[in-house]
Amino acid sequence: MSLNSSSHQLSLKQQEHWSIKGKLGFKSPDKKQSANFRWQQTQQQYQLNLTSIIGTSLLKMQGNEEVATLVADDETYQDSDPSHLIWRVTGWQIPVEKMRFWIKGQHQNNDKVITSEQGWVSQLQPICNNCKNWLINYDNYKLIDNIWLPHKVVLRNKSNNSQLLVRINAWDLHE
Repeated sequence: MSLNSSSHQLSLKQQEHWSIKGKLGFKSPDKKQSANFRWQQTQQQYQLNLTSIIGTSLLKMQGNEEVATLVADDETYQDSDPSHLIWRVTGWQIPVEKMRFWIKGQHQNNDKVITSEQGWVSQLQPICNNCKNWLINYDNYKLIDNIWLPHKVVLRNKSNNSQLLVRINAWDLHE
């Protein structure tokens, strides 16, 4: 089985309404944490919910291209930079504004990409402002509604030696 990489990228680009559920693991030299998550994407709008292993809400974040709002511990925070906002409140490095592309294995024109023999992205080194320190590895692709989507994504940040492990249990492309 092999895909045409460019037509696969085009079908990923066309997916603008989706949601995923799974588990996030964050690891830095001095801390290790995990949470369950749900991410909903509708074009530019996103919503991220993190819950503890027992189901307690840790944070709810929503935003678009202009502003992000985060609610944690009954406090509300806002920022125009969603990655900075989540880092400020939790200490987690999550590239929120790029996540809607990266989570699907979708790359931009200048990015350095390693494609698997099947035709999907196995490694992505993004080339853009604020993302040159990221290296993303993809694994465990499964066919969801005729599109191959990753179910394991590991994002490493070379600037602070942190890692974000995303295990996706469910993709829904009809949000």
